[in-house]
Amino acid sequence: MKTTAALFFLALFLSACDTNINSPDSPEEIKAYVPVYATTSLLNDVTIAPVRPTQKAGKIYTYGNYIFQNEMNEGIHIIDKSQAQPRKIAFLKIPYSTEIAVKGNYLYTNSVSDMLVIDITNPQQPTVVKRIKDAFPAIDQEHPPFSNVYFECVDPSKGIVVDWALKTIKRPNCRR
Repeated sequence: MKTTAALFFLALFLSACDTNINSPDSPEEIKAYVPVYATTSLLNDVTIAPVRPTQKAGKIYTYGNYIFQNEMNEGIHIIDKSQAQPRKIAFLKIPYSTEIAVKGNYLYTNSVSDMLVIDITNPQQPTVVKRIKDAFPAIDQEHPPFSNVYFECVDPSKGIVVDWALKTIKRPNCRR
């Protein structure tokens, strides 16, 4: 009896598996996660840009008469607070920056899994003095951060996966 029940449940379990997601019975269009790619040249492009509105505010750090505010995945706003009314003076564009810390005359931030050390002796002209490659553990770039979902398989020739976007696509080629 136990063997029969075990075989029944094993057959039931295996029949529930999605062995061919591209079978004719698969839906034509479905919501699936699609990798968002960035090239190495984009990730290494740290520049000073004009002031811009804050869209996705992150962490804030004060340094003398200045405030550094992280703009999630975009860079760092530099704000002068020496007057009664603080004003933005520049934007330090750092692709996929999410963290910020300051010690002495140096600002530390990430760009995906790299750590950047930026000299802020003159906050109006910050300078990258060091990039430490792969200083932080890389996220699983082969799969979206969710289980039991359809997704487009990663194509390493397109660059580094920095995020996943939920989109409606035709016949996704992977499932997790």
